[in-house]
Amino acid sequence: MTIGAADATPALTTADLRATGITASIAAGAFGTVQWAAADWNNPFQTWVSGPQMSSWVYRKAVGNDAHLVAWLEVRLFAGGAVEVLPWIENGFLRVAGPTSKAATYGFSLGGRPRFSAEIDLPNHCRTPLVAGAALSHWLGADPQVTVKHDTAYMQTTGLVPSYRATVPADAAAIKRLVTTYTPLQVGNHSPGMGMAGYHGSIGLLPEWDVLYLTSASPSASPSASPSASPSAYAYAGLIVNAYGGGRYGIHFRDETTQRPLRFSGYPSLVVGEGSGISSSGASSTNSYTPASTGTPPATWASSHHPSLGFMAYLVTGRWYFMEETQFVATLNYLKNSNTTRLNAQGIFQSSAGANTTRGAAWAIRSLAQAACATPDGDTALRHEFLASLQANIDWNHARYVAQRNNPYGWVQPYSDYTGVGDGIYFEATWMQDFYTAAFGYAKAMEPALPGASSQRLTEFFAWKARSIVGRLGGGAPTDYLYADAAQYTIAVAPTDTPDFVTGTGPWHANWGTIYADTLKAPNPGTAPGLRGAYFPDATSYWGNLQPAIAYAVQHRVPGAVEAYQRMTSASNWRQMVSNFDVNCVWSVQPLRQA
Repeated sequence: MTIGAADATPALTTADLRATGITASIAAGAFGTVQWAAADWNNPFQTWVSGPQMSSWVYRKAVGNDAHLVAWLEVRLFAGGAVEVLPWIENGFLRVAGPTSKAATYGFSLGGRPRFSAEIDLPNHCRTPLVAGAALSHWLGADPQVTVKHDTAYMQTTGLVPSYRATVPADAAAIKRLVTTYTPLQVGNHSPGMGMAGYHGSIGLLPEWDVLYLTSASPSASPSASPSASPSAYAYAGLIVNAYGGGRYGIHFRDETTQRPLRFSGYPSLVVGEGSGISSSGASSTNSYTPASTGTPPATWASSHHPSLGFMAYLVTGRWYFMEETQFVATLNYLKNSNTTRLNAQGIFQSSAGANTTRGAAWAIRSLAQAACATPDGDTALRHEFLASLQANIDWNHARYVAQRNNPYGWVQPYSDYTGVGDGIYFEATWMQDFYTAAFGYAKAMEPALPGASSQRLTEFFAWKARSIVGRLGGGAPTDYLYADAAQYTIAVAPTDTPDFVTGTGPWHANWGTIYADTLKAPNPGTAPGLRGAYFPDATSYWGNLQPAIAYAVQHRVPGAVEAYQRMTSASNWRQMVSNFDVNCVWSVQPLRQA
């Protein structure tokens, strides 16, 4: 990229928008109808983009006399007069009494013509774009039928998304199973029951529908083309409609005093109440809860299994709608934790908290970092809140595991012992620790705007945390953990049922060799014919799960990481794993660079 002269053409204004003659309306059955015309366009809720080629504004109006239902428009005006509109209906405030579902026939009209109509039973704290089928938005005039194709190789060098080794072929089953059309509140490619055991493509640093856009290589074409003819166009449509599908979850707690997602500092002891489909939520020490919800419940939201929502769609579209979706995810994860364990407004996601568990804390950190990244500099209040919470999580982990002497193996405190009390060994899910390592590695790669001291603490904490994967990819010495067995379902993290993680006194194993022996009930054999166990070489296996952790350890130059990575990738059967990543791409994260 080069620096050129600024375009001196004046930015498009709301006066230019009015000059198109645009009118719009959203109907919600007996709840009422809202309309925009003429002077209504003068006062947007938010000016989102201002430029000579495109300007964008966000509009909102309450529907009738209903205390919860709000109609929204995100409007784009292009040079030449083309107008694109994304309408949505939202049913979710933070503390307004009596939240419940809102069933009606919802409709959208643009330029005097009906564009959408459907019966929708909209649960509490949910929202949905008013689009259907292959349409991803509405145009005042003719749809120009333009499908964007980004330089996805470049995107993977920015750190904003992981770098993936997969190249997904045009006839891949993953491309063919993508849902590329939209019905309000549809499941799409989301889990039919978030929190179910086992592999699902929604789980990972990015979900499968996002990763497919980054890894399916082909020329751009119309989304109506067959998936084999244009997997990238299919992947783009799949990415967008699955991001729209996030509206089915009851996570949209908009602060009625600001009309934005909540600020942590404004609600230090508030915890989510009942009826919004949020599993494993905590308690408030001040008995401060969001109002209990009734009616048709939303789809279950389990933070232990929650996907990245809205972030990739925001990167490729720049829509305010998707930016806010990342914020809603981060604020819901805050609300579902007990205020005492999250340390009130600091928003700490403890790996030992029942509202999180290790994996839930990992995904919450991932989503918090994405919200901090997506929130524009100009959105100073919310940007500060997310960055402050991310900083607090880094500082808290650093104080617990680095500033004081703790276990030397990179284990953060789990929620529970997988084998229970009585065997004299504390076992943890190995893959959950890998998720936690990967989440902080990804957050570091995004280069968040943190104070210098906290950035250094992030570097130091990640180097400590990454020991949990670097050490497992060890050599054949008796004091090593043999790399061939790195992907065990559970691993011995302490030679006692009651290790002390809080003060760091343990007790802990003497070396990686004793961890290996307690885990596999045999000493390190010294050699192995190749990588083994844990459903190898399935790309969805625990061998897949550990790839982001070791990739970021290499990328961030953690001592010993390159050698550990080389042991794994030099194994005689490693190429079997690589081939399978082209079938299931979610866990195919590779180092952006090797040092």
